Amino acid sequence: MPTQHPGPEARSDPRCTWRIPDDRRLPALEPFADAVLRHDPVVLRETVWDTDDRTLAAEGVELLRSDLGWSVDRGDGPVAVGPDLDGDPLDAGAVPRDAVEVFLRGRELGVTRVRGTETTLVELRGRDGRLRAEVADVRVDEGDPDTALLRSARWWALSDDGHGGTVARATERALADAADPAEAHEGRASSTPAEAVRSEPGRLEPARLEPARLEPVRRRGASKRPRRGTAAAVVREVLRSLRADLVAVDPRVRGDERESVHDLRKVLRRLRSVLAAFRGALDPGATDTLRAELAEVARVAGTARDAEVLRDRLLRTAARTPEGYVDATTLDRIGTHVDELRTEAATDLRRTMRSPVWFSALDHLDDLIERAPKGPHADEDAAAFVVRRIGKERLRVTKTVEGPVAGLDELHEVRKAARRLRYALQAARGAPDLGKRRLGFLKRVQESLGEVLDAAHATAAYRQLAVVAARNGEDTFGYGALATTEHAAVEQAWERARKLLAKV
Repeated sequence: MPTQHPGPEARSDPRCTWRIPDDRRLPALEPFADAVLRHDPVVLRETVWDTDDRTLAAEGVELLRSDLGWSVDRGDGPVAVGPDLDGDPLDAGAVPRDAVEVFLRGRELGVTRVRGTETTLVELRGRDGRLRAEVADVRVDEGDPDTALLRSARWWALSDDGHGGTVARATERALADAADPAEAHEGRASSTPAEAVRSEPGRLEPARLEPARLEPVRRRGASKRPRRGTAAAVVREVLRSLRADLVAVDPRVRGDERESVHDLRKVLRRLRSVLAAFRGALDPGATDTLRAELAEVARVAGTARDAEVLRDRLLRTAARTPEGYVDATTLDRIGTHVDELRTEAATDLRRTMRSPVWFSALDHLDDLIERAPKGPHADEDAAAFVVRRIGKERLRVTKTVEGPVAGLDELHEVRKAARRLRYALQAARGAPDLGKRRLGFLKRVQESLGEVLDAAHATAAYRQLAVVAARNGEDTFGYGALATTEHAAVEQAWERARKLLAKV
């Protein structure tokens, strides 16, 4: 019996694939290796879930269920997904919607296709037992659950150990001769329909048929696309890019991934900044409605992010206080309060993202991109429009800086103005240089003012927590020490911010 070798195993991505139009058998492979192991066929049954109007298919996404569990395929292969974070833990059959809710938006799901994949794996090993090559014979049958078979496909896939030895070369020639040469596809990698994924040394999981991708659903009454080079065309393309970022971050927020709320806020800010800075390229009524909806969700996301920042600053703040001012018991008590605040705020954000407000905002964003309703400046030359609008954003920053900046409210307005100018400059791709060399400076201004606001928020939060602790009869000295430390941080950050604002 050949012994297992600890060296490299075969590649997980097929080096060569051949479409097989009939039921012909694999060629004899025994002459090419010292040991040929033929495994029993492995059958994987899957159901594809979607809405009646194929919402997910139109986005190029598949929600799959098999004996292995649920997975989502966005075109790069299936990725396992667990139950929804706020779902019923006792409902084992619940459909995990959070990974695709950004597309579903409350619509009902059902089985739209049934798929069966049968994979027969053949291993070719050398005299030392090392795996030299693998051949997969894959057949996929796919159909509608209520009607007849829709499609069937079969292929052979060859993977090797990456060294291109004699075993792999001889096997490749044999497979090529046995298959129809006109159907041979060499050099195909992980994007091919014959993609296989390694599960353990020397074994491949069943390959999958690349799903049929439906064309995006077109809305009725869609207008013509804006003419290239116009203001409307430029803004539409920026919105398309930001929509892709929004679609990517939405399921991360629902899964409570680290930094996901921060990333969501950045996308929301960019969207709102672009809609405001380039107002008039698209219909102002439509863009103003979307801005208002995004602002409502951004407010809830801001509360959740503030709670995250407070949680993440706690230990750092405690480390800056004089030794012995905050004991471990007080720190644990504050940490528990802060974690509860963050959990509550994150739950509230996820609840908002399941609400009609968020779904309506997504619908309106899609409508802006799909129809691109014209605004009063839609047909203007893009470069001239961008130059004029960037000039207005610069003037806005100047006015906020020249005015009195004494309190946190004024500071927040300066930060918003600098951020909007920065995002507008970044969105003005292909436009003349309107000061993009100053993007780094604007980012430093934004971050410096943000540090002032974060420290001020932490100061107020520790004071509020101290009030709650006092009502419960707890010692509040440690709360005061943390608040004092953060207040000192406010003063230091203010000093740095003033120096930057003087250069604006």
